[in-house]
Amino acid sequence: MQKTNEIQVKILIHLLFNPGSRFKEMNVDKLGTDSFSYHVSVLLDLGLIKKEGNQYFLTKEGKITASKIDTEKNEFERQPKVSVIVLPHKKIDGVEKFAIHQRTKEPYFGYWGFITGKVKWGETLEDASERELNEELGISGKHKFCFGIHEMVYEVGTEKLLEDKFFHAMEVTNLKNELKERTKEGINRWMTVDEFFTTSPKYHNEEDFMTWFLNKDFGFKEEKYFIEKF
Repeated sequence: MQKTNEIQVKILIHLLFNPGSRFKEMNVDKLGTDSFSYHVSVLLDLGLIKKEGNQYFLTKEGKITASKIDTEKNEFERQPKVSVIVLPHKKIDGVEKFAIHQRTKEPYFGYWGFITGKVKWGETLEDASERELNEELGISGKHKFCFGIHEMVYEVGTEKLLEDKFFHAMEVTNLKNELKERTKEGINRWMTVDEFFTTSPKYHNEEDFMTWFLNKDFGFKEEKYFIEKF
């Protein structure tokens, strides 16, 4: 996100609705010429606006940036994260087991669950799932989308929203390479379903993910969770 202040955000909003505005038309707060010129210069230097003759327009990057602004509050909107949660499993000595990860960084330090990761710009769900699988577990496989969930996590007592995410659950089969027992991100173990359910502590939603997967409950979900530790 580009570094912009309140005045610069107002200029971007103005040009959203009034492309081709002149200098004075953009100065809705009636700032002094020198002061307002500074803010216009910053936006020009950032490549968010451009000047054609005596008119100003949003650039392509400016349009992308301005589209993220809440035009009622004059501030950039905070939006949910888009992530994958990766469910690798295979039979070991005839017993079905899942690759489970213990996180060794904050937040949720020491918690067990499936690996997750943000979907990067321009990345497919399969690409994101494979990247996380390789980085976190050292393995690769065949990826298949199962279900999606919009998850909102609140703090018990204050009801403060701590996390807002869209998870895409990806099943991974046909696994290749050996599971890394430890990476800088955490500790990895193969677990049976029973071992998984008795392992503690786990993330607030982890048993739900496993249950939905085992029951093939693959519809879209929207859930609110209230937690004491983060």
